[in-house]
Amino acid sequence: MTGRYEHLFTPIQIGKLTVKNRYAVGAMGGRHFIYTDKGSYSRNGIEYWVERAKGGFGLIVTGSNVANLTVDPFDPVNGNPNPLMFKSYFSAAAREVLERVHSYGGAMFMQVSMGPGRMRDGKSCSAIPRYKAPDQLTEVLTKEEIETKIADMARLSAFAKQCGYDGVEIHGMHWGYLLDQFAMAYTNHRTDEYGGDLDGRLLIHKKIIRAIKEACGEDYPVAIRMCMKTYMAGYNKTTLDGEDEVGRTIEEAVEIAKRFEEWGVDMLDVNSGTYDTFYYCVGPYYMPKGYNIDLAAQLKAAVKIPVFLAGKMDDPDLCEQAIAEGKIDGVTLARASLVDPDYPNKVFMGRPETIRPCIACTNCIETVLAAGVPLCSADPAAMHHYNNGVQTAPVKKKVLVVGGGVAGMEAARTARLCGHDVELCEADGVLGGHLLEAGAHPFKDGIADLNRWYQAELDRVGVKVSLNTRLDADAIRAKAPDAVVLAVGSDHFIPRIQGVDHDKCVSCRDILLKTRTTGDRVVIVGGGLTGCELAYDLAAVENKEVTIVEGLDDIMSAGAPVPKAVNMMLRDLLKKYNVKLCTGRMIRAVTDEGAVVADREGNETLLPADTVVMAIGLRPRKDMTQELLGSGIEVYKAGDGAKVGNIRTCTAAAYEIARNI
Repeated sequence: MTGRYEHLFTPIQIGKLTVKNRYAVGAMGGRHFIYTDKGSYSRNGIEYWVERAKGGFGLIVTGSNVANLTVDPFDPVNGNPNPLMFKSYFSAAAREVLERVHSYGGAMFMQVSMGPGRMRDGKSCSAIPRYKAPDQLTEVLTKEEIETKIADMARLSAFAKQCGYDGVEIHGMHWGYLLDQFAMAYTNHRTDEYGGDLDGRLLIHKKIIRAIKEACGEDYPVAIRMCMKTYMAGYNKTTLDGEDEVGRTIEEAVEIAKRFEEWGVDMLDVNSGTYDTFYYCVGPYYMPKGYNIDLAAQLKAAVKIPVFLAGKMDDPDLCEQAIAEGKIDGVTLARASLVDPDYPNKVFMGRPETIRPCIACTNCIETVLAAGVPLCSADPAAMHHYNNGVQTAPVKKKVLVVGGGVAGMEAARTARLCGHDVELCEADGVLGGHLLEAGAHPFKDGIADLNRWYQAELDRVGVKVSLNTRLDADAIRAKAPDAVVLAVGSDHFIPRIQGVDHDKCVSCRDILLKTRTTGDRVVIVGGGLTGCELAYDLAAVENKEVTIVEGLDDIMSAGAPVPKAVNMMLRDLLKKYNVKLCTGRMIRAVTDEGAVVADREGNETLLPADTVVMAIGLRPRKDMTQELLGSGIEVYKAGDGAKVGNIRTCTAAAYEIARNI
């Protein structure tokens, strides 16, 4: 085979199983969309998996199922019943999924787990601090409970084989879950055979692997999800640069990988990080793509079995090169497969620019952990297309969308897919709205990619786009639409203070779009996500001396919640680049010397600055709703013009409105 991505689309052997290419779907949660209350796949779940097989993924790994009927009949992570509780329900749905997945040449592994241990208030190998309540210690698993769990892992694996799954993946030796806790000296303090040296700490893994092989046969493929390096500086403490590691080092991971291969594992599915170091588990936009490749290469050099790698691997050129150079054997995509199920097919066709991009905001993981529902910023229908997908509208209408930000573009695209005649009018000469500012950061190129994708999609589906077209109520009436979606957006708030018109006072928008520059000493007023990211950008990239002024007691504590991985990593980056935080202070004035701020008692302080940047937040723009009252036009509001939010809230509202016009 020859072509631009020949290595990505070369078949690979996992044990005796041939997988058609090097793309795997990584396991994600989604209990309310994927499973029924009896633990079987729902109709939406069936279509979700099949859609990814149709989209070209060679291997699909399902979400984990806890493997212990005695201790954990329900998965403590996602609430799903163990498949063995309702075997007939589960097997019926599984057999349908597998037959359809196999029709597209795909393979499917069931992920089986021993549970989360300290991460979700479960028992652990030792009495160690709980993740969510570090002042409390976990209960300790007895030897009898360990043996029961091992036996149930084997029973569930045998059931998976009976249902027709092509293999199983042992889950939990990543993200700091229970099998991670057993393997690390930092968390395993046992004095029996399940503790002590590395072989003792890995005894449970050896027994699980051998029990599954004995129950399913030596030829039945067994993969294991494995953390290569934890980046732990302690419980609930990350080491940004990997120094002061107290958990697993890459050197120890290499030794573990060798043992797994010796004991019969057929594939390693690897990543890094734990809940304590969450931004390594789920790399946000600050993390470079392929950040785990060099670690994986060290494992690959030590074993002969395939090594599949996860962690922002949504760059086909990077992945092709890594496979060609022998650093990895395959790629595991979770978030990227959620956003675009046709990812491999688009790469195969040589059209990677048409892939709907993951922006690495980590909102999907945040909502999975909070409620078992992965809500995606880039695709508002992700994981529930069957339940809430686009359908042809019963009545074709003339739809006008006012505003070309992300909400307006999503509304226009979706309305057009529903069969309506759609025109989008944007007052400026370019589409994107606040995506232009957010995507201007060098570390948020995914947002710039999303903006480009939307614009290409509008052209592809046939939306009429009118730029430099500012509409008022009369102009809307003159166009005589059946329905109008007002996606007018928001403006940056500038406080009415002394010196607001000073030359050194500037809006964050101007800095982000590079219509203005800053001096060496910068004060940023506003410690929300926008202000903090700008501070990081200026300090890290431009080597500026930056201070953030925030009226509340902590940064990133107002507005839409900031996802955990983003919050954690950004705080560590601000610390690394010496950004000063001045909380509990309000801006009073901008002077020739800098910014005058005051505490809650009114005590004023001068912060010397060459530039004072306003990043206080956004305010909705006034729209034409009231003026269109009685016009005979259906009127809807979407995006920041309705309520200031983030990309996800904007696309979700726009999609919901547009698909029901």
